[in-house]
Amino acid sequence: MSKQLKLTVTILLAVAFSSVLHAQSDYDRQLRTHTWSIYGQGGTSWATDVWYPSVNAKKSYSLSPAAGGGIDFNIRPWVRVGAEYLYSNYRREQRFSTLDTKTMPVKVYGNYRVNYHKAKLGVGFNLMELAPGRKARWFNIYLGTGAGYLMAKGTEYDISFSNTQTRDGKTTPLGEGVTVNNQSTVTITGNVKSTNRHEEFNKFYIPASLHIEADVTPRFTLGLKGEMDWLLDRKDIAPRNLIFALATVRYNIVPSRAKAIKSFYEGEIDALNQSLNDLQQKADADRARADREATDRERLQQEKDNLHPQTAIDEQNGKPNASGRVVTITVE
Repeated sequence: MSKQLKLTVTILLAVAFSSVLHAQSDYDRQLRTHTWSIYGQGGTSWATDVWYPSVNAKKSYSLSPAAGGGIDFNIRPWVRVGAEYLYSNYRREQRFSTLDTKTMPVKVYGNYRVNYHKAKLGVGFNLMELAPGRKARWFNIYLGTGAGYLMAKGTEYDISFSNTQTRDGKTTPLGEGVTVNNQSTVTITGNVKSTNRHEEFNKFYIPASLHIEADVTPRFTLGLKGEMDWLLDRKDIAPRNLIFALATVRYNIVPSRAKAIKSFYEGEIDALNQSLNDLQQKADADRARADREATDRERLQQEKDNLHPQTAIDEQNGKPNASGRVVTITVE
């Protein structure tokens, strides 16, 4: 029994040690199984195929700041779903170096700006989970898509001037090569005009993103994200695409590594202690049964000796012994 108990304990210790070796891997999986995370993001954005063309615009007008955040739920290490909000804008500028004075009014400057808010529901698939037997679970690449809604408001601002002359009731642009004489009455009119036009539109869009993330700690993750959105039903007012280059900081709502591993070890130790207790109880029961069997054997031997005391003595002395009774029968 003692050897069997020692062998069983050795096997249990080996199993426990193997479990400890896999504790870290299991913990990394637990970080992305039925857990929540929140994140903030910021970077730059630009738009394509905007109806308002740029003319000699400043270089800074091609890019715009972008900022937002979101929340994700990890279903399994290979898939997560979430919601996201982001704010940004796009701008265009027109600065004319030459003016066409043949027609009036003449536009000399234009500025177009659209601010937009967008929200989406998305799903992300972890491409790194396709690698068989991967160990670097701190590094992940998510391919994402979903559906979103964009709300935009824009302003178009421009400055123009107009110079005209009215002679004999006829009004014409006043440009180069125009002469004025004293033979008729001429009225010259000049003005500068600025306009500020507003517009707004709301559109659905389809996003596609690639998100590269690295776990700095179990609770904090840094990432780089690229995204392109395709706007639906543009109607010559919305851009074709919105493109983003973003940096992300994510907070994973999970227990700390020490707490999780401590809980794991406590569970393993409790299970091991329970197994040892079960084995100890079984060993005690086996010893008690063996003691009862030994007692029963001694009792049976004692009863046998009590029933045949002389036979037992003669057997010990090596002498055979026979005993009998004389019976007399009388016949008449």
